[in-house]
Amino acid sequence: MSLRGILPPELYDATIDYLEDDVESLRACGLACKTWLPRSRFHLFRSVRLRHADDVVRFRALLASAPGVAHYVRKLSLVADYAGVTADGAALEDDGWVDDAADLLPLFTGVTTLALARVRWHALNDETRAAFDGVFKTVHQLFLFEVSFDASRDVIAFLSGFPVLQELCFEAVSWKKDSPSPFEAQDEFAEAGSMHLSYLFLDPKSSPTLVTEWLLQQPGEQHLRAIQLCWRELENTKSVGDLLQASGASLESLQVEFPAGLSEEAVLQNNLSLAHNTGLRSLHFGGLNVRASQAFLSNGLFPWVTAMLSQVRSRALKEVSFALEVASVHDLLALDWARIDRDLSRAEFHQLEVTFYVSCEHDGWKECIRTEIASRLAGFQQCGTLYISCS
Repeated sequence: MSLRGILPPELYDATIDYLEDDVESLRACGLACKTWLPRSRFHLFRSVRLRHADDVVRFRALLASAPGVAHYVRKLSLVADYAGVTADGAALEDDGWVDDAADLLPLFTGVTTLALARVRWHALNDETRAAFDGVFKTVHQLFLFEVSFDASRDVIAFLSGFPVLQELCFEAVSWKKDSPSPFEAQDEFAEAGSMHLSYLFLDPKSSPTLVTEWLLQQPGEQHLRAIQLCWRELENTKSVGDLLQASGASLESLQVEFPAGLSEEAVLQNNLSLAHNTGLRSLHFGGLNVRASQAFLSNGLFPWVTAMLSQVRSRALKEVSFALEVASVHDLLALDWARIDRDLSRAEFHQLEVTFYVSCEHDGWKECIRTEIASRLAGFQQCGTLYISCS
């Protein structure tokens, strides 16, 4: 059946777009009219997730009957599972099927988002890694979760293969050994392009220092707009300061966490300053666990928070949030509330919204916690809005 000429094609496309998450309806549209098929396939196959060998077999059969389907894929996810544990309790990977998918990779010419999970990059065949090179050239968003490499040099070589990368999520990535000169791989393997990250997520299970130093060595400015980082490598916090300074006025959103705590002296010595980030709109301090930060109680609880907060110079700041974990209301008393209230009440932060997300052990303390925080920030509440969420 053809509906050509009855209505403008843009209206049919808009109708099908409205059904983008309704798989059954999209299938019906693809069967109902030939002119509806491309738009229906665009939504049906824009995201492909391969989890095991059976998925590869099924998708290969689909491409054999409809080769054009690969053209519609924009997000490709290869997510392996664990097959169990070894005798010594280590996880047993089940990623051998990724090599079986190597012949499919050259068909994905329009992938802009790539996700790899629980894949041993160093264990893949040379042919498989080479097949990925073509996919890398168009990827803007990269998600890595529990991906392992042989050496830190291999991580740099891998990341340097994405010439137009814009967003990087680097979570629980590991490597067996540190290379003496890991960044030599950057010049050897880097693709010609204009890689400019706008979003960066680093978690503490990986080594954020390696990625940060790689990023800072990229030619040109990165103009990062959003950074989420959880930093445990306290001996290398200078890299954080360098990253913040390099981001400059482009940085709009920052979520930062130092789970092991950090002294105010370390903040000042390593230039962990937000003074350069004059376009900052959203600031979140996470992982503020009182019991895990007792080492700095002599200098006030979470001194790195108050030190960084006092250095904010952005007049665009609209929201600040704190994620606290407390065992009792008494735990709140160790914070330098006078300094926090003073910094949040600055004239340039007019109409600022501040949120405290507090996790406590007993429901009965929630109202007391709300009252305590509100009473400590009386000055701020005269010029801004305070929200307190207890769970």
